Amino acid sequence: MYSRLQNMMASHIVKPDTRNCKRPRELEPQMPDSPQLSSLGKSDSSFLESSGLFYKESLEKDLNDMSKEINLMLSTYAKILRQRAAVDASYIDEIDGLFKEANTIENFLIQKRELLRQRFTVIANTLHR
Repeated sequence: MYSRLQNMMASHIVKPDTRNCKRPRELEPQMPDSPQLSSLGKSDSSFLESSGLFYKESLEKDLNDMSKEINLMLSTYAKILRQRAAVDASYIDEIDGLFKEANTIENFLIQKRELLRQRFTVIANTLHR
């Protein structure tokens, strides 16, 4: 922010009018664009550098923390999906067992019906004689 203020001030410097002067005035010192080379002084410059470094380290720490949280959430989600898949697999096994049992019962009932038809046929033939 201070650098932006310097840049704004540098762009509004009034240049001396040299047309009416008999001797040329010394040019006013130009303000550099870089805050490290400015008239701030070494302590202010190092403060800006250290605050930038602190901001960068803080940002990296926040990004690392968020990355860890996201990884934790993703691993929790994967664990939940594995558990649900295991439950679904057990349901499928149970349903498969029920279908096999139902098929066995159906075959048994078909055989019983056929046996009963044969008995009724024998009884009917015996009665008709």
